[in-house]
Amino acid sequence: MLWNQKYADLYADIAEYLAPGIPFEEILKISLAGGSIQEIVPDQNAWLSERMAKFRQPVSQEERQMKDGRWLRYDDRRTPDGGAIGIRIDISSLKQREEWRRQLFDANPMPMLLCDGDNLKILEANHAALQFYGYERSVLLAKAVCDMHAEGQGEEFAARLRNLDGDCEARTVWRQRTAKGEEHHVLIYVRLLYDGSNRRLLLTIADVSDRVLAEAEANRLAHHDILTGLPNRMQFYKALDEALNPEGGDGLVVVYCLDLDGFKPVNDTFGHAAGDEVLKLTGERLRSAAGGHLVARLGGDEFAILVKTQGQADTNLADRCILAFNEPFLIKGLSISIGVSIGIAAASIIGSDRETLVQAADRALYRAKADGRNTWRMIESELMPSLVKAS
Repeated sequence: MLWNQKYADLYADIAEYLAPGIPFEEILKISLAGGSIQEIVPDQNAWLSERMAKFRQPVSQEERQMKDGRWLRYDDRRTPDGGAIGIRIDISSLKQREEWRRQLFDANPMPMLLCDGDNLKILEANHAALQFYGYERSVLLAKAVCDMHAEGQGEEFAARLRNLDGDCEARTVWRQRTAKGEEHHVLIYVRLLYDGSNRRLLLTIADVSDRVLAEAEANRLAHHDILTGLPNRMQFYKALDEALNPEGGDGLVVVYCLDLDGFKPVNDTFGHAAGDEVLKLTGERLRSAAGGHLVARLGGDEFAILVKTQGQADTNLADRCILAFNEPFLIKGLSISIGVSIGIAAASIIGSDRETLVQAADRALYRAKADGRNTWRMIESELMPSLVKAS
């Protein structure tokens, strides 16, 4: 055996036994016998047999951990004359980096996927990803990263990844499905990596379903009446503006303003809880009578219906609304009867504005109230030549 100074420095515990010509196996036995061997050795005999077997191979390479925590890589190669050359490399820093990467990937609480940058096949998935998607590792690794996307989104996501020329911050909320068919809204952060000449993509998936649902609910509450679930005044006027937009084509926009008859005594006699229940049921009856047209609660006992049509104002809709109140409301065993008065105004989309139209419908409503209630009236106005004349 011959060695250089770095070998002696690395194995300082046996340096005093190193002498030219000493057999390699003898050095190993001295280390074992003196208990000074630096490697972690559970079984000395098995370790010695395995070590010499690898030493006799034409080429062998292995990694060993030392008692002090260091890692060494052994590279042994037989020479043509029957000898062997052994190289020992301290790879402790490399192992430390690998452990850090393992912690960042495998132990990361965020679902993470590593995929091929060209065919997008999943190469690695951490524990959090397996839990999130609900697949066995072998099943998930047989998929591409776009396979979990909801219908219609996979191709778009794949195209973005293939065209990626750098890291990508998550901006788009994607819909993905798990093994159980559950749908999640996710943001996906992408890092472009290179393994030699191979292009790799590291995906970190953030489940934002709760946030998306909360935002949707907040948006719904901002545009809908909490009590009845109907669009509120703000949403009604937004829809009216859209209906009156000339870019939407020609035709008529018809507004029905509705006010309940005899509702105030309901609150006074039966209490506000009963009144709230009547308002809820009113919303349901008006929705049924409106046949799919927008029904909104403007406030209190005021409601409105918006219709966009290519024909005449539909007075039958008003008749259906009035007929919907013929049956009394049954609230906790109580029979409560109310009616509805309706004002109707129609205007051409071209050249009309919402305030004029709503005010016209309000005037028609006042006329219906003045003419005995539980009826409808349609406005006459020279300002709106497209109006159907009042009955």
